[in-house]
Amino acid sequence: MPIVPQYQPNVQDRPIFQQPLTSRASADDMGAAIGRGMQGLAQGVTQASAAMQQVRELEDIARAKEADNQFAAWLRERQYGENGFLTLQGRTAVEARTAFESDVAQARQQYGQGLTPGAQQAYSTASTARLNSTLDQSIVHTANQRKQWFQDASTARIDTFAEDALAGYANPQTVTRNIAAGQAELRQQGEMLGWDADVLTNREAEFISGVHKNVALRMAQSDPLAADAYRQEHNDSLTGPHQYELERALGSAVREAQAIREADAILQTTRTQPAPSSGPSSSGMTGPTASRAFLLDRLVTQNRTEDVTGLDGNFAANLAAMIQDAPPGVAEGLGVLSGYRSVERQQVLWQDALRRYGSPEAARQWVAPPGNSQHNHGQAVDIAFNGQSLRHAPQHVIDWVHENAGKYGMYFPMSHEPWHIEPVGSRGGTVAPRTGDVAPRTVMPSYADIEAQLEGIADPVVRDLTRRRLYAHMETMNRAASQAETAARSELWSYVERGMTPDDVPQEVRLAAGLSSVQSAWSYIESTAARGAPSDDDNLVYDMRRYAAENPGQFALIDLNDYRERLSPTTFKEMTGLQTSALTDERQAREEGLSITTAFGQAQTALEAVGITTTGQDNAGKRAEAAARIAQFNNVLAQQMAEFKELNDGRNPSQMDIQQMINRLLLPVVIREPSWSVNPFSGFQGENVINDRFLFETGAREPASTVSMGVPYVQIPTVARSAIAADLEAELGRRPSDDEIAERYNEFLLEQVSGNVR
Repeated sequence: MPIVPQYQPNVQDRPIFQQPLTSRASADDMGAAIGRGMQGLAQGVTQASAAMQQVRELEDIARAKEADNQFAAWLRERQYGENGFLTLQGRTAVEARTAFESDVAQARQQYGQGLTPGAQQAYSTASTARLNSTLDQSIVHTANQRKQWFQDASTARIDTFAEDALAGYANPQTVTRNIAAGQAELRQQGEMLGWDADVLTNREAEFISGVHKNVALRMAQSDPLAADAYRQEHNDSLTGPHQYELERALGSAVREAQAIREADAILQTTRTQPAPSSGPSSSGMTGPTASRAFLLDRLVTQNRTEDVTGLDGNFAANLAAMIQDAPPGVAEGLGVLSGYRSVERQQVLWQDALRRYGSPEAARQWVAPPGNSQHNHGQAVDIAFNGQSLRHAPQHVIDWVHENAGKYGMYFPMSHEPWHIEPVGSRGGTVAPRTGDVAPRTVMPSYADIEAQLEGIADPVVRDLTRRRLYAHMETMNRAASQAETAARSELWSYVERGMTPDDVPQEVRLAAGLSSVQSAWSYIESTAARGAPSDDDNLVYDMRRYAAENPGQFALIDLNDYRERLSPTTFKEMTGLQTSALTDERQAREEGLSITTAFGQAQTALEAVGITTTGQDNAGKRAEAAARIAQFNNVLAQQMAEFKELNDGRNPSQMDIQQMINRLLLPVVIREPSWSVNPFSGFQGENVINDRFLFETGAREPASTVSMGVPYVQIPTVARSAIAADLEAELGRRPSDDEIAERYNEFLLEQVSGNVR
């Protein structure tokens, strides 16, 4: 810590403060040293002034450098930053030069403001050098970009001529004119840029080839064949890469267009029938005589020409077309075993059948009575194969005919006569989709005609494309014709539903709907007028339910209106719903159908166990009765399954649930019908008791009849028998008889199943 001196008043008295001093003084003591010091000080001041000047100069240089650094940073950003001048190209760079140089001058002056004179001088020297260098760069860059500008403008002009040629591709003169203009521009560009002759030649060839390539591609969008012809015409003007590119680009389109042209040409032809190799002449026949002539050549019994000449014309055309289109190994053997029959000939066949089978019922299974056969109307043929009935043909032949008949508007209505074919709609007993009177496939070229014409196409790829296109087109036409007919039938029936008759329907709609639909409409109108709303034909309803379950896609094609007079309004609505489901989601429809077919399979076993079966039934009448009972049972079962599903939130019944339904429906019942006197209003004299019936049959009984359960005592389960006996003994005060126990058990059952007694 510093010590502050203090005043000492008696210094002389204190030895510690006394100093040994002398009184003699030298020159230095008199100021000589001071003078020398002052002189030295003067010299030091001069030197310090020079040093300060040097410091100020250094500071000016530093300030100048800082200013120049800032200017350099700004200039660098202005030259190379975003949208910097030296990054600009072409016309943009040329037009931006003046503004750039002005900005540089202003920035140089701005960064030099506020500097001392010395710093200003140093900054001026440094920035002048930078400015001059920048201006030199600006001049060089502008010159280069002016050249680029010209090149860009020239190239764009060449592109414009190419685009104008493409826009006017349909006019050869426009294309030629724009190619010439593009060549002239290329020559001018080459002169400005100093191209040699080889470079110019190559550039012109590339330009001409590119124009022709693009024109060909543009033409291919609407007409690939014309584009290919253009390519071939200008092939010498196309470079190798452009030739390859065009061939690849046009190849598939050209072949597809060639296939379209070939297919259209083939479809313009008509079906040709082979000339008959033998048999009578077809002259004088009515209808499509070529079809009848073809069938006459296939007639097994050659002297029965009326078998073919008496056939309905459209049916004959469809049958001939189907035989003609059959695959090799099948077509050659197909023929007509029996066709049209007169009523007199049918009478002879009927009498022979009666003698052979012993009864009308048995004979009816194989031969229809006179006037009741479709053969009598020229709408049925028994098909032959290699001179014998189709039933003797190999299975693959039978399968092909049955699977393809529908394409030609025909079907096989009787399962026990797989050789008997008719036009679709000729009868109402079997469910089958309609295709119209003359099938669309019938009027198209035959498969043989098509294949013969396809063989004339040299390119195998085009041939295959044509074949696929033809068959796809024919299938599409089939569907379109079917859809048009369906729409016409719907319109026809919409008139009927509004209380009008087919006579009120426009003629074009009636023609499109077909004669069979018009006849069905008239039949429905007459039937409802005479008997009111139609009721269900159990056999038909059962057939429909099975068809919908097994083949929902085909079932959706059925015209339900053809069967309207044999379906109740409720069932008609149900079948319409099944068709809608099949069209909406066929997979779901198949899953739902599986539940039905499974139930019908379970029912078959149970029905056979109680003796309801067509198997082994020699008598045609009993067989028909059994078939009707089977249909009735399965229809009731299907209704109960629908009710179960509705009550269980859409869940299908399990096999156990279905088995319980089957068991309940097969409970035996006793039906008592009143026996009326001659005058039913005077009361009845007794009753008829029917014992061999089951619960499912109670819905079809007479309104005045009564139903009771018919389970005999011996069939009552032991546990139930004992419980009922105990209850009755307590109630009666005595041991009950077997009949009393059976009666009480049947009363109990009747209460449990009362909902099924209709």
